[in-house]
Amino acid sequence: MSGPQFEVVRTSRDAGKAKVSVLALRGQLDAETFPGLQGELEEVLDGAAEPKVVLDCADLEYISSAGLGVLSKMTKEFRDKSGDLRLCALPEKIASVVSLLGFDQVIQVFPHADDAVQSFA
Repeated sequence: MSGPQFEVVRTSRDAGKAKVSVLALRGQLDAETFPGLQGELEEVLDGAAEPKVVLDCADLEYISSAGLGVLSKMTKEFRDKSGDLRLCALPEKIASVVSLLGFDQVIQVFPHADDAVQSFA
């Protein structure tokens, strides 16, 4: 029996003079799969003076408290390096949880990846 499926695909986009890493998330982000996302975020964090990341959640099916916890922790680490982390294209079910828990007050949420990328310009 295999565990939950989760995939992260990283691309790079320009927002004015800023380089923005866009991480497309696919599948279920939970206690078993969040280390994969955390590893990708740490690579971006270690590789940029002012790391900027957009998490494209259009194909994210589920996020657990462990997944939300890693987003909160990594947002703080990005901001400590004068960078930031943004979310976009949240499926309705996930957007409701993010809003209910107040994460949209801590992490900026955008309807589309283009909007989130350009917010770094």
